[in-house]
Amino acid sequence: MQKVNLNGVKVVDVHAHPFVAAKGEEDAISFLKKLSLSVNPNMFSKEESTEKHRPVPNSNMWIQILLRNMAQYYSCEESLEEIVKARNKKAADYGEYTKELFQDVQLKGLIMDFGYPQPPLDRSEFEELSGARVWEISRIEPIMVELGKQGLNFDEFVSRYKKQLEEDLSKEGIVGLKTIIAYRSGLEVLEMDEDAAVQAYAEFTRNDRLPAKAFRDYCFHLAMEACTASGKFMHIHTGIGDGDVVMTKASPSFLLDTLRKEKYQDTKVHLVHGGYPWMEEAAFIVSILPNVYMDISLQNPFAGHGVERIISQVLELAPFNKVMYGSDAFTIPEMNWMGVKIFIDCFERVLNDWVEKDYMNAEKARYIGEMILYRNFEEIYQTKI
Repeated sequence: MQKVNLNGVKVVDVHAHPFVAAKGEEDAISFLKKLSLSVNPNMFSKEESTEKHRPVPNSNMWIQILLRNMAQYYSCEESLEEIVKARNKKAADYGEYTKELFQDVQLKGLIMDFGYPQPPLDRSEFEELSGARVWEISRIEPIMVELGKQGLNFDEFVSRYKKQLEEDLSKEGIVGLKTIIAYRSGLEVLEMDEDAAVQAYAEFTRNDRLPAKAFRDYCFHLAMEACTASGKFMHIHTGIGDGDVVMTKASPSFLLDTLRKEKYQDTKVHLVHGGYPWMEEAAFIVSILPNVYMDISLQNPFAGHGVERIISQVLELAPFNKVMYGSDAFTIPEMNWMGVKIFIDCFERVLNDWVEKDYMNAEKARYIGEMILYRNFEEIYQTKI
């Protein structure tokens, strides 16, 4: 029976963050910290054990899979010390190393959130570093924070905010806006209430990390309106992420009432991270709302071997043409590289299982693989890579 093989298929990552060329070498602990979603400074410590097969303390399957693949790629012993040593040698020319990793997995383009890290990095510099084409989303929260520091009254804030959104959406290479409202007040976005927003704006100007819910909801709606008018995408962080996410209100199900409002029926929405671990809810939403799409990022690659299960679960309900590949890579090129490798390995297992069960032939299964790796991006964002 013919097997599905996705190696060599070009890839577009629809959600990642930029990084700069590192200065100096990594040690084992600094390297591990850059691989982790944890912000705990004590998450990793120097390995004192001499037991050969003992896992790196506080590592998980994502880190295990990455280290094993790196050892194979460098042809070195599968130990953290040897891997970091070989990696430092390769990364002495950081630009060439980054391009090598991107080319190895055919990573040709990325939609990037330059809202992290702050201050924002330069898009053209990242394109030069990586050799890949980059599109950008403009995160609304840094705009809100900057305007909130300027002593504006509410009406002045709204006027300046709307103008900035329009200007950003008109720039070359920017494909939409993004919000991380899930980190601040949650995804249960209520109707616009100007009186309540004015009061919450005073709270926001005192401390821009506070929920200030009515104000954030108001700004969310203004951003949705700007995306509707421009025909560009609203990217919404859904599901888990940084430790300060409002977990009880991070499920994409909280967005459903807002997204199915008549005024947003033509608004293009991209559910970032596919709502993980509530990815079935995101899959249901994209199956019933024609202009809502999702990516499989963050859970890929950070769920490690679980990516196979996640892909299968997402595609239980989500139409094949509504799902895109992503990584949420954010610090070092190995994240981008391993994101593609884990995803392809897991996706091939899913696709070949479908072929073995005679749900489809290998040719159709490969085409579905190509859809999620790059074809859907080209169709949804109406651009070629």
